[in-house]
Amino acid sequence: MSGRGREGGPEQGQVLPLVAVVLVVAGGAMLWLGRLGGAAVSRAQARTAADMAALAGAVGGRSEAAGVAAANGARLDRFESRGAQAWVKVSRGRAVATARAKRVDGWGSGDSSARAPARGGLDPAMQAALAQAASLLGRTVPITSGYRSKAEQASLYAQRASNPYPVARPGSSAHERGRAVDVPRQFVPLLLAVSGRVGLCHPYPVADPVHFELCR
Repeated sequence: MSGRGREGGPEQGQVLPLVAVVLVVAGGAMLWLGRLGGAAVSRAQARTAADMAALAGAVGGRSEAAGVAAANGARLDRFESRGAQAWVKVSRGRAVATARAKRVDGWGSGDSSARAPARGGLDPAMQAALAQAASLLGRTVPITSGYRSKAEQASLYAQRASNPYPVARPGSSAHERGRAVDVPRQFVPLLLAVSGRVGLCHPYPVADPVHFELCR
């Protein structure tokens, strides 16, 4: 019995260091995978910031691109503009991304809707949210459709077949309560960049991308 005990001792002494090595290797692998995942997230965030900055730059120029990049936690490193096209390079931490965008429909800073937004009848909370968004963006938020009376909503609903976006039934639209606005399609990326900070939601990004309303 005593001989077997002596034989078992050295074997156990060899196994324990091996277990320790395995644990160290596993811990290192987990750390490496964690860093790899974090890098992938940073690259994705940088790409998103670049896409939005390019769209903003196509509409409003370098200052708009820089503001939207900053709102997405990135820095605008380079901006080029030629006609209706804009190209940007941004960095977010160590991640770098580039993007290109083109302005469509001729909409830009000279659009009359940007100078005369329809704000009458809007809920005070909506007016405050739009004012805060304007402060963050450094420009007025253009509104193509704001408050609607029940009659106006009924008229839009009756003509919904000719509307490129869905129209809610009369009595069910947030527009009738002054708690929703529509903005020009080209302005959507700009407003999205700050909407979460000012309490605006974007409930129908595919079906009705121009529609923003107060978060409930």
